[in-house]
Amino acid sequence: MKVRQAMVTAPCKIEILETELPKLADDEVLLKTISVGMCHTDLPAFLGTLGVSISKYGYARMGVGEPVFPKGVGHEPVAEVVEVGKDVKNFCVGEIVGGFGGGFNDYFVIKDTNRMFCKIPTDGKPVKYCCAEPLGCIVNIAREASCKYGEYVAVVGCGFMGLMVISALRKSGAKKLVAIDLLDNKLKLAKKFGATHTINPKDCEVDDAAYELTDGHFFDIVVEITGSLHGLDTAGKIIKPSHDLPMEAFDGTFRGVGKILIPSVYAKGDPFPPTLGWNLMVKTPMLLSTHPTYAPRPRENMQEGIASYMDGRLPCDEFISHEFAFEDIQKAFEMLAKPTPDYIKGIVTF
Repeated sequence: MKVRQAMVTAPCKIEILETELPKLADDEVLLKTISVGMCHTDLPAFLGTLGVSISKYGYARMGVGEPVFPKGVGHEPVAEVVEVGKDVKNFCVGEIVGGFGGGFNDYFVIKDTNRMFCKIPTDGKPVKYCCAEPLGCIVNIAREASCKYGEYVAVVGCGFMGLMVISALRKSGAKKLVAIDLLDNKLKLAKKFGATHTINPKDCEVDDAAYELTDGHFFDIVVEITGSLHGLDTAGKIIKPSHDLPMEAFDGTFRGVGKILIPSVYAKGDPFPPTLGWNLMVKTPMLLSTHPTYAPRPRENMQEGIASYMDGRLPCDEFISHEFAFEDIQKAFEMLAKPTPDYIKGIVTF
């Protein structure tokens, strides 16, 4: 059968190409795409700024060689099972599934052994908004934040992922859950979905605001999710120091090591801020790269994320600000690259 596949064919150019899908094997599952979430991790491929290759050790690495075109993008599909091979045991025709992979295609095939796809209930919220992969990421972040009752928590960046993290942590027992962003409309949303306070760095010195909000303690946990080293620099300014010192004494009270969670892709080529290096040295926080593979069992996080969307704990549908038809995928990526102030997350529908 003929399938349509969106491919990056040159920097900042996407074309919809037709390819022939081979006959389904006995252990394969044919999926018809309903929607695919737009993710910033696809931007380097779209912009043609970085190449990706597979190392001789079997993992993906960026920045090695020139980008190769045409290149597929997209990894947040929601799809319907339309055909299964005779040996398939884990999927049934008619089921709706979400997971990791697939690309921007109207049909695609997975193996029956693929454990990165999970069933989505059809008797609850609209399935097209149930992006299982980022929902699993949020569960992973919230679990690793491990907020203790009475701690101070900040989220730097109130885009889709930041707002979802705030939603996930709103009942965590944090003494204060503070949202930080440069856009007031997103800070307003953050308050709606659980932030106790907000900081706009355009209006104040962020470390002064953090000091005042935490009674001089600074933040025990910071989730930095802007994708920019400027955001990570902000996290370094507001994380608590491990010791209450004068620096020269080295005998101050040990306050515990702060945690900075970094589920972002720092692929913009930003210069490394000297203040970030200084704060990492002086305050000695842990930096935890809480991407999906940080979890022992990422699929379980996706299953919990799907359940959390359906019962309202993670209101993914509230943060889908833009929908694009598959035929308008070029516009979808242009919006992702240069978002308007009201852009939070886009999906492509089929």
